[in-house]
Amino acid sequence: MRIAQVLLSAYLRRHPTHIRLSQFNFLARYVWLKDLLDEIRPELFPPEPEAELPQAVEPEAASEEVAKLLKAEIRGQRGTYRVEHWLGKRGMGQLFAGVQLGANRSVVIKEYLLPRRYFNQEEAQQRQKAFVNLAGVSLADGRVQDLRVISPLEAIADTTSFERCYLVTDERDGCPTLKTHLAQTGVMPPAQVRVVLAQVLQTLELLHQQKFRLPSGQDQVGLVHGNLSLESLLWVENQKEFFIYLCDLALWERIFDPPTTKALSRSIAQDLVAVGYIGFYLLIGKADSNFDPRQDESWPITTDLPLKEFILRLVGVAPPFESAEVARKALLKLPQPITVGQLALQAEPETSKPKPFSRLLLLLLCAVGLGVVGSIIWALLPKPQTSASTQEEPQLCCLKEVSAVPTGKFTYTAVQGGTWSYVQGQTNVRQPGQTLEARLRESQANFQLNYKPSPSIEAAIAKVQAREVDFAIIPMLKPLPIDLAYREIAYDGLAVFVAFSYSRRNQGLPKTLEGEASLEELRQLYLGQISSWQELKGANLPVKLYAPTNPEAIQFFEQRVLKDVQMSRLTKSQVTQLPTLEMLQKVLQDFESPEGLGSVGFSPLSQIFGQCSIYPLAVQAKGKKAVQALVLDKDQPIDPSTDLCDRKGSYYPDVKAFQTGQYPLAYSLAVVYPRDNSLAPAGEKFAQLLRTSEGQRLLYETGLVPLRSSK
Repeated sequence: MRIAQVLLSAYLRRHPTHIRLSQFNFLARYVWLKDLLDEIRPELFPPEPEAELPQAVEPEAASEEVAKLLKAEIRGQRGTYRVEHWLGKRGMGQLFAGVQLGANRSVVIKEYLLPRRYFNQEEAQQRQKAFVNLAGVSLADGRVQDLRVISPLEAIADTTSFERCYLVTDERDGCPTLKTHLAQTGVMPPAQVRVVLAQVLQTLELLHQQKFRLPSGQDQVGLVHGNLSLESLLWVENQKEFFIYLCDLALWERIFDPPTTKALSRSIAQDLVAVGYIGFYLLIGKADSNFDPRQDESWPITTDLPLKEFILRLVGVAPPFESAEVARKALLKLPQPITVGQLALQAEPETSKPKPFSRLLLLLLCAVGLGVVGSIIWALLPKPQTSASTQEEPQLCCLKEVSAVPTGKFTYTAVQGGTWSYVQGQTNVRQPGQTLEARLRESQANFQLNYKPSPSIEAAIAKVQAREVDFAIIPMLKPLPIDLAYREIAYDGLAVFVAFSYSRRNQGLPKTLEGEASLEELRQLYLGQISSWQELKGANLPVKLYAPTNPEAIQFFEQRVLKDVQMSRLTKSQVTQLPTLEMLQKVLQDFESPEGLGSVGFSPLSQIFGQCSIYPLAVQAKGKKAVQALVLDKDQPIDPSTDLCDRKGSYYPDVKAFQTGQYPLAYSLAVVYPRDNSLAPAGEKFAQLLRTSEGQRLLYETGLVPLRSSK
C-alpha cells in the first residue's frame, strides 16, 4: 500500500499546482483510490494563504450610487425606462435589470460614471457626446442580422449632472459572462472550447469586414472589438444550445477610462491575440496572469494538441493568422484531438534517454505486481476527450465529495404547502426518523440552512431577487427573470388518478377508460362540460372532481390543462379541494359508496407514488400517444391489469419520459439563485449536493423523480 502511495505522489508532484489539483480530482472519482489520495493530500496540497481573497465589499459611496438608481426612471429618445434590480458590476459600469415603460419590455441598463475627481464638466460633456454618437452598431445597408453582438438599443447622457451615461440593451445583456460561467462549471472540455472559439471568430469575421452605421450617422467599414476578455463574452443559453455573444466594445466602453489611463492600441491582430488567451483560460479553468500560454508548463497535460498549436498561433508564438476568417477556417480544419497522454503511449526513439522516474516505476512494478500497479497506471492515463454534445457533467458519488461548500447560515425559501414543503417533511430518508436536511447536516456540518416558506412561486422568486433569501426551490413552470440562474435537481409531475377497487375492478374507470385520458378530456371534465364518464366511453358513473391544496400543482394544472383558466373561477360544487392523502381516501370511498361516483383528482406524483387505492391514468397530449408515468422493471408501462398493491417495489417513475418531456404533465424542480458571483454560492452548492448520486437517491426516497435513470 505504501508503494502505491509513493507512485501516486510522485506522479502528481510532476505537475503545477492547478494541473495537480485537476488530476487529483479526476482520480478521486475511483472509489478504490480515494483512501490513498486522502492520505497523500496534505503533502500534495500543504496549507497556505488563500490565493484569491473574497471580493471586497463595495465602498459606501458606491453602494449609495447604486441605491440612487433603483426604481428610478430614465428618459431617452426612444422611450422611458424604469430601473428594477441591480445585477452587478461589469467592465466600466453597473448593470441593472429594467423595463421599458409602455412597451413592458425587459431591458438591461448599464450605468457609467464620469466622476468629478477625474473629469471636469467640459471633459465630461465631451465624453457624453462621444458616447451618444458612438454607442451602437447597425449594418449600414439596413439589414437586420444577428451578429451575436449585444447592440445597444439606446445611449443616454444625463445632461443634468454631467456625471452619468446609460446604455440600454436587450435582456440577453444580463446573461452570465464567460468568466462567471467558468467559475461555476470549472475547466471547459477542449471540444467545447473549439465551439466557443469558432463562434467568437465568426462574429469577429463579420465585425471586422462589414460596413456599419454609427448612431452619429457616420459609416465605417469594419469595427475592432478592442476589449475582448472573458468578461466581455456572454454565455447565452437557448434550450439545450449555447451561444457566445460579444458585448462592451471598446468603441464606447473605453470612453469612460480616466484621463490618466494609458490608451491601448486596437487592431484586428489584438483581437485575435485576445481570442487566443480566452481559449487558453477556458482550458485551464480560470483567467490567471500567473499562467502564460507561451510557457509549456502552464498547459494541462491532457491538452488537445492541435487546439494548443492553434491557440499558440493566435497569441503570437507561431506565425499569426492574417484575419479572423483565416483563423476560423483553420480551426474548423483541425484534426481530431490528440492528447499528450496519447503521444506518451507511442514508442520512444531509440536515441531517447530513459527518465529516472521510468526506472523507478519499473522497479516498483516488479515489487507490487503487474496487476495492482497496472490498474493504477490505467487510471493515471488520460482518456480521449468526448465531443461537446456528449460531454455530461461528471456526477459525484456522495454528499461529502462536494468541495468548496460555503460555511455559515443561509436562508432559502419554497412554496408553503408545495412540493418541497412535502419533501422537507419526509421523516424516513435513508433511516427511520431522519429528514433530508438532517442528512445534509451530517455530511456538511458547516453549511447551515434556515427554511423560510413563501405563499407562491412569484413570491419566492421576488425574495431571491431582493436578496431576502439566498436561494429558492421551485418548479420550473415559467421562464425566470434574467438576473436569476437555476440548476435542476429532480423532476416531478402531476398524476391524474381515479379509484382502483378490487371488489368492482371490471366496472372501474381504469379498465373502462383503458387506463388513459387526454389533456382535452381533462379540461372538459374540470370545466364542467362532461357530467358522466359515458361521454368519454367510460363507465356509466357520474363525475366528481377533486383538486389538491398544493398551490404549485394548482398553478401548473391551470397553465397546462385548463389553458390559464383560474381554478378559483370554478365553484366549490364543481371542484372539491382537499389535502392529497384525504383526497385519495375520498376518491375510493366515492366509488365504493352506494351512489357509485366516478371521482377523479390530481396531485404531484411525488405524493401519490406507491398508493395503490388509486390508479394514475396515462396522459395524452394532442396528436401524440398517451404516456404512463409509471413503468415496471423492464420499462413496460403499468396498465389497468397491473396489481399495484401486490407489485409494490417493482414499478418506478419513467425517468426517460420525465427527462424528455414525453409525459405531458412533467416539470422539473430547480434551485434558483442570483446571477451574482460576489455572493456566496449557497444555492449553486446546495444544488450540487442534491445532484450527487447520494443526493439523487435521497430525493428519490422522498418521492421525486431523479435526473438520471438508475436501477
